[in-house]
Amino acid sequence: MRLELSPLAALGEVCPITGGPEGLHLWHARLVWTCQGTRLDLRVLAPEPLALPAAEPTEPVPGAIARCVRACAGQGALLLLANPAEALGVERIALAEGVRLFAIASEADTACWDALLALGQPCYGVRDRLAVEVLRPRPANLLSALSFGVFYAHDGLEPLSLEESPKHLAWTCAETVHAEVLGKRGFTLAEADGPVGRYDDRGNEGVVRAVLHAGGRSCWTQPRFVAPRKDACHG
Repeated sequence: MRLELSPLAALGEVCPITGGPEGLHLWHARLVWTCQGTRLDLRVLAPEPLALPAAEPTEPVPGAIARCVRACAGQGALLLLANPAEALGVERIALAEGVRLFAIASEADTACWDALLALGQPCYGVRDRLAVEVLRPRPANLLSALSFGVFYAHDGLEPLSLEESPKHLAWTCAETVHAEVLGKRGFTLAEADGPVGRYDDRGNEGVVRAVLHAGGRSCWTQPRFVAPRKDACHG
């Protein structure tokens, strides 16, 4: 079953989920704090309400994030950093340890995301709507899928299928798309046009993700770490 949600558009304590039973939702909280003069915009997604810490203006951003990570531990909750470039920037983004979801709203946010991926830290990009496949439409199942990057983001371009294995990524769309496959630090690994495409890992990419474009709409897959292989092709 495919579910969809838009966590960055959520208001109040409810993040609606479409595609499942009526009333299905995640509990949502938005923490907008000023930490030593720096704005932090942190979202919390959980199966049910939980107690969260209060802001401490004299605390640096990494300390505030760490307190929220501790508050969510063992609760089945996820943290979404909605302003990575503003809150931490590329130089300090590694201090967002424990945050799995990052809003990607600008090139600066993308640079932060790529920097974290280059460090081997599992983290997933959030834009517009998220499409998640689950066996059972329950909040815990949805949060588990999000925590492992088993979803894609889109703003209207929805593939007919996305297929991934430990060694490849393939897509099928109802129209011609321009596909760009990206590797470590956002390096372009391959580009192709057409309704169907496939990328087979060489074994030296480090990480692989794809962006599909058509008619002003886009779809973003989540990164998959590529384990080095002895037969990796270099060059």
